[in-house]
Amino acid sequence: MKYVIGIDGGGTKSILTIKDVNGSFIMKGYGGTTNIRATSKENVEISLSKLIENSIKNANLDIDDCVALCLGTAGAGVKEDKDTLKDIIKSIGIKGNIIVTNDAEIVIAAGTGKMEGVALISGTGSIAYGINNEGLRVRVGGWGHVLGDEGSGYYIGLEAIKAALRYYDGREPYTELLSMTMEKAHLEKPEDFVKYIYRDDLKKSEIASFAVLVDEAYQKGDNKAKEILINSAWALFELSSAVIKRLKFGNERVTIVASGSVLIKNTFIFETLKGLIKEAYSNINIVKLTGDASEGALCIALNSLGTS
Repeated sequence: MKYVIGIDGGGTKSILTIKDVNGSFIMKGYGGTTNIRATSKENVEISLSKLIENSIKNANLDIDDCVALCLGTAGAGVKEDKDTLKDIIKSIGIKGNIIVTNDAEIVIAAGTGKMEGVALISGTGSIAYGINNEGLRVRVGGWGHVLGDEGSGYYIGLEAIKAALRYYDGREPYTELLSMTMEKAHLEKPEDFVKYIYRDDLKKSEIASFAVLVDEAYQKGDNKAKEILINSAWALFELSSAVIKRLKFGNERVTIVASGSVLIKNTFIFETLKGLIKEAYSNINIVKLTGDASEGALCIALNSLGTS
């Protein structure tokens, strides 16, 4: 049986879906990181090999019958990295079409069923990416936590800690965030944040994990928390708007596909953003990605065969 594979390659985990060439579901598989920017080439090779080989084996399929594979990952934005990932997939034994693209393109395909629209991703980091009907591609944001990532989990988490310390200093009104952030970080006094933040092994994901506290504080009526969430929604609107303007989408019926933990889980941010989009661009719709983006990778793999 001829089949295709779609992989949503994440920084911590990857999701693989297999369908036959008619689009009928066969199975899902799960594995480690396949993001070459998040780990070493050797680790990616091990993860991809295990994920692909085990999934094919568990589905009782023959690797020679895979006619197309699409991997979408944040580590595929540079040609050198894309070529490296293609070589790894070829070395596993895939002889069919191999497409390696960025994670935003598979989000668009998963949310719209075609390669046109805007992907707005806000997880630990943030980025907006668009494709028009002529194939022109535009990226906005994605500069990382030092230069950008506005509206992301990292941004929200860091703003929570900053707001807590400003209140402690007496520079801003009371906020629940001081006690909440200290409790989460297991700190005895606010001054301990200096050691906590400036340690060498601090991970971006640790800061992003504080973002959930902002939503919890907002639910309690905390004004500062609400302000942070509103600012996050505005930042994500600005990312989307820049893509819309550069691709001249303003008068077209285009879909923004929202993905990432911030947009999927934080109802206040999503609804605020939705209102901003509708007010500025009446023809543009915004939807949350349902399921996982491996479905978008499958769509791209099938399209490479001339199959819709």
